[in-house]
Amino acid sequence: MRRYLLLLVAGMVLGGSGAMLLSKTVSATPPEREEIYNLFQCPCCGQPISAGCCELAIERQAYADGLIDAGLGREEVILRYIERYGIDSFRDQKLREEYRQKLLERAPENRGVVKAETTELDLGEVSVAGGTVVRDVRITNAGNRELELLSLYTSCSCTTASIVYRGYESERYGMEAGSINVGLEPGESATLRIYYDPTVHSDLRGLVIRSVYLRTSDPVTPVLTVRLRLVQVE
Repeated sequence: MRRYLLLLVAGMVLGGSGAMLLSKTVSATPPEREEIYNLFQCPCCGQPISAGCCELAIERQAYADGLIDAGLGREEVILRYIERYGIDSFRDQKLREEYRQKLLERAPENRGVVKAETTELDLGEVSVAGGTVVRDVRITNAGNRELELLSLYTSCSCTTASIVYRGYESERYGMEAGSINVGLEPGESATLRIYYDPTVHSDLRGLVIRSVYLRTSDPVTPVLTVRLRLVQVE
């Protein structure tokens, strides 16, 4: 599985569908792998992406390896990585703010801008016996051009999400990303609907943190992260 993911992600880096072509930005001084690994966190547990703790971490490490193997310098590796996985993938808050500013400086003035009414949901105590909990988050295009909502995925199979737009709810997606392809005009909104099913990990007790990832066409927030926090009880 690990070898398959490495080959798959390398292909995406070097020119597969939706990939970023690297022909004009190759550098003679790639960064140290461990430095890059330690900058970014596994979305499931917050460890460095080299921890190999889940398929999400393995995929992210493979993507970073592909960028480094292509000969990119440190700055370009970081920028390409966060364009794919979002600024929240940094482990350090200061780096998130630093690179958010860099993306703002690079972004065109005329663009779709994704805005969520909240990026943190506290579900309180969630009982296994109570079944699935559902929460909605409004997503708005705060920019002056169309904003595309491209795809959705989550950090764990216990959490799924969909987009509700003009009365229609998309398919629900979990750890395996699914296409959304919704275009929001300036000022228009859609709903990110999030489902948490405590029975998926019925023996789990205590604090649980999960994330939902919405990929967008906003160059400053290419991946919008909404985090769920809850305490699972019987």
